Amino acid sequence: MVFTQPDSVVRMLAPCWNDTAMSETDRALFGLLYTEAIHRSGLYMGDDSLISASSKYFEQHGDDGHLARALLHHGIVLYHQQKTREAILSMKRAEQMAGSLHEPAFDWFLYSVLGDVNDNVGDHITTLRYYKQALNAAQQADNKQWALQTLNNIATTFDVLGEKDSLKYYLEQAKPLVDSTQGDVRANYLVNNASYLMKTGKIDEAKHFLFESMQISPTDRGCKLLADIYVQEGDTASAMLQWYRLTSSLSPDVAIQSYQLLIEHLTLLGDTKNAGEYSRRLNEVYRNLYEHNDAAGIMNMMSQFDEQLKERRQYRTVIALLAAIIFLMIISALFVWYSRRRIDKLNARFAESQQQFNLTRSELTQMRRLKEREQRENSMQMKETVSRLHASANKGKPVADEDANELAQLSYAQNPKLRELLSTLNSKEQMVCLLTIHNFLPTEIATLTISTPQAITNTRVRLLKKLFGETGGAKDFDNAIKQVK
Repeated sequence: MVFTQPDSVVRMLAPCWNDTAMSETDRALFGLLYTEAIHRSGLYMGDDSLISASSKYFEQHGDDGHLARALLHHGIVLYHQQKTREAILSMKRAEQMAGSLHEPAFDWFLYSVLGDVNDNVGDHITTLRYYKQALNAAQQADNKQWALQTLNNIATTFDVLGEKDSLKYYLEQAKPLVDSTQGDVRANYLVNNASYLMKTGKIDEAKHFLFESMQISPTDRGCKLLADIYVQEGDTASAMLQWYRLTSSLSPDVAIQSYQLLIEHLTLLGDTKNAGEYSRRLNEVYRNLYEHNDAAGIMNMMSQFDEQLKERRQYRTVIALLAAIIFLMIISALFVWYSRRRIDKLNARFAESQQQFNLTRSELTQMRRLKEREQRENSMQMKETVSRLHASANKGKPVADEDANELAQLSYAQNPKLRELLSTLNSKEQMVCLLTIHNFLPTEIATLTISTPQAITNTRVRLLKKLFGETGGAKDFDNAIKQVK
C-alpha cells in the first residue's frame, strides 16, 4: 500500500504516532512506513529523528531490505534540511544496496529522487541516466502512472537541453499512458506537449494545452510558457500577471528570470518605484542562492562515492586474482619438487632460473607498487587541490598562487602533452584551460581568475582557434581541450 496508496497509509498510521505500547521492531517499521508514505504523497518531514531511529534499528539487525528504504528517506529529510553531504551519502548507500534487492517499486522512487537531485544542480547527463533507470523500474512494476511521470521528467530534461527531437520521442512514448492518469502527472504531460508545440510554431494549440493543464494543476513551467505566449501576442499585462506569480517559485532560476522580466517591463512603463522594489527582492534571491549553492560539491561527492565503490569492487577482484596466483604457485612448487626427484641433472639450472625469475618478479612488483603509489598520491593531491579551488570559487575568492601552481604541476605530470600544448599561452589562459579540463563552471572560472563569465566564454572561443585551429563555440573548446591525451 505504501508504494501505490501512500495517502491512505498516512491516514492509517497517523493515530499511532503517540502509541507508547509499540515494540522496538514495530516502532522502527512505523517510522519507515510513515516517512515513506509522507514522501510518496509529495510532502516532506521536517524532523529526521523518527526515520533516523528506524535506520539505526534496521542496520543493527542486518535487515537490508528495510535499511535501504530507510536510508533513502532519511536522505530525503536531510536534503530538505540542507544537510547536503549527509543526505547524498545516505541516498548513495541506498543505491548501493538496491541492486541486490530486486524491488522495482523501491527502485523507481530511488532513481527518481536521485534524478531530481542531479537535476537541481544542473547535471543533466546524470539526471537522464537516473530517470532512465527509474523508467525501467516503472515498466518492471507495470505501473502506468509511474512510467508517465518518469517519461515527463525525461521529456522536460530534454526540453531544457533544447533537444526537440528527443522531447517529441518521449512525448510519443507517454501518449498511450495519458488517458489512464490524472492530476499533476497529466498536467505535466500537457505542459511538455505545449512546449513542443511552441517550438514548432503552433501557438494556439500550445495555449489550449496550457489552459487545460492550469485547470488540473498549475505549475511554474506552465505559467512561464503561458507568459511567453502572452509576450508573443503583445499582451504584456497578462504576461506580467504570470511573472508576478512566478516570483514566488521554489525554483531560483524561474524566480530570477521572472524578476528580471518584471523589472524590465516596469521600467519601460515608467514605474520606477515598483521596479526598484523588485530589484531589491531579486538581490535577496541572488544572495540566498549564493549562500546555499553547492552544485559542484554535490556532483563531486556523488562522483567520489561512485569511484570509491568502483575501487572496492576492483580490490575484491584483485584479491581473487591473487588467491588464484598463490594457488598456481603452490601447484608449481609441487611440480618442481616432483621434477627435481626425476630430473636431478636439471636441478641446478632450474634453481638458477627460478631465482632469477623471483628476483625479476620482485623488481617488477616493486616498480608497479611504486607507480601505483605515485598515481594515488598525485590523484589525492589533485582531488584536494580541485576541492580547494571549488571552495575558493564558492566563497568568491580568486585562485591562490600556491593552488594555481599545484594544479598546473599535477596536471602536467599526469598529461605531458598538455604542457606542450599550453606552453604558448600566458598564465591566465593556461589556468582557464586547466580549470575547464577539471569541469569548473564558467562562473567559477571567472571568480578564480578575476574575470567575468562572458570574458571567460570569449577566451574559450579564442583559444579554440589559437590551440586547435578550429572555429566554434565555448562548448567546442571544452570538448577539444578535454580530449587532449
